[in-house]
Amino acid sequence: MKRDKSEYAVQAVNNAIDILELLGDGEHELSISDVVTKLNLTRSNVNKLLATLEMFGYVEYNRYTGNFRLGVKTFQISQAYINKLNIIEISIQVLQQLKQQTGESAYISVMRDGNVVYLNVIETDHAVRVLPRIGNVGPAYATATGKAQLAYYDQRDIDKLYPGEMITFTKNTIGSMDALKADLKLIKERGYSLDDEEYELGVRCVGAPVRDFMGNVIAGISVSAPVERIPMERVEAEVAHIVQEAAKALSVKFGYRG
Repeated sequence: MKRDKSEYAVQAVNNAIDILELLGDGEHELSISDVVTKLNLTRSNVNKLLATLEMFGYVEYNRYTGNFRLGVKTFQISQAYINKLNIIEISIQVLQQLKQQTGESAYISVMRDGNVVYLNVIETDHAVRVLPRIGNVGPAYATATGKAQLAYYDQRDIDKLYPGEMITFTKNTIGSMDALKADLKLIKERGYSLDDEEYELGVRCVGAPVRDFMGNVIAGISVSAPVERIPMERVEAEVAHIVQEAAKALSVKFGYRG
């Protein structure tokens, strides 16, 4: 007879996982008191668990603040997990649904050194369509999938990616770091990105970020179409929401619980 998994649960392991998830969910380091309060555990128990997790590299102690944060070991494991996933295969169903809901071509891309690499596309049924970009590399600051990912980069990293003059492709391409900063801030506020004829004239794209189980942005998805078929009114009333929901659905497949 199949037993409920809870019968096999080890409380100490449960508590350790709760601590790791608590540290992963927050934006800031946590003190022992924070952990005790939030998880309703005894201080002695939390001390022992944090010491053990620190010993194996799963948490780190900041001796300047006296607080704890996730350790490098959690990053190594998350990267090993991501490396074993086939992003193209996992994303197909979501991209197909995105194409069906919007009627437009749906893309997924990843970042590589300041550029986006388009991994897959489910093309629209319309006779007039945007030329597929599979395998192509484009500047992240001029594309919807790229900006959806850049919005969650540290500003110092963005400065390193684009240290010199930014190449413009159309009259709408972002051409300065100040303009890019303003656009990325807006993207984070509203939850979606926009390529408004910035890479190709006559083409508009709407994108959103895809996250992994640690909350890290690992890819971007978008829909792309001639501007006539997705005017800004449609973007704001329909398409942006659909793309955001698709990104959330794909993030869940990668273990994201936010």
